[in-house]
Amino acid sequence: MEELDKLDKNKDAWYVMRVTYQREIYASKILDELNIKNFVPTQRTKIRNSQGISIGWKTEALVHNYIFIFSNFNKIMELKQGRLEFLRFLMSKNNGDFMEPQTVREREMQNFIKIVNTQKAVLLDASIDLKKGEKVRVLTGVFEGVEGTLVTMPNKRSKRVVVKIEGVAAVATILLSNRDVERINY
Repeated sequence: MEELDKLDKNKDAWYVMRVTYQREIYASKILDELNIKNFVPTQRTKIRNSQGISIGWKTEALVHNYIFIFSNFNKIMELKQGRLEFLRFLMSKNNGDFMEPQTVREREMQNFIKIVNTQKAVLLDASIDLKKGEKVRVLTGVFEGVEGTLVTMPNKRSKRVVVKIEGVAAVATILLSNRDVERINY
C-alpha cells in the first residue's frame, strides 16, 4: 500500500477500471445517476431473429469489462464500498518503480471518445505496436482535431489514425489520406 501513498488521491483523473461479468453498461447507468462522469466504449449492433432478419438495434460494449471514470481515487474507493463493489482498478507500473491505478490523460481520452462516438471506429488489438508511426492531427471530417499515431494498414495504401489506451484498447479512424492529417510534435 506504500505505492498508493505517492498517488494524489484527491485529484480528478480518468481512471481505467475493470468490471466483472460484463457489467460496464450497468455501472455506467449507476454513475450517471450519481452525476459522475464516465465513458464506456459502445457500439450499436443489429438484432436478428432466427431467420437472419433484422428486428432492431441494441447497444453493447465495444471493449468488454472496462469503464473509464473521471473522478478521484478517494471517491472511487467510496463507490467500491457501496453499489459498485465489482469495480477494480487497472494497475500499471509508474516508471517501473511501483504499481498504481492506471489513468489516461484528458486529451488522449477525448481523442479516444471522439473516435468511438462516431460509430465509424475500428477496434484494434490493444497489443498493436505504434512506435513506428508518426504523431499526427486529423484536419478534416468527423475526426477533425483528433491526435494519435498514423498507422499504415496491411494493404500499404490505407492509413488510419490510432488512439491507444495502454493495455485496454486501440481504436482507429476510417481510412484517411495524407492530405487529411498534419504531423505534430509532442
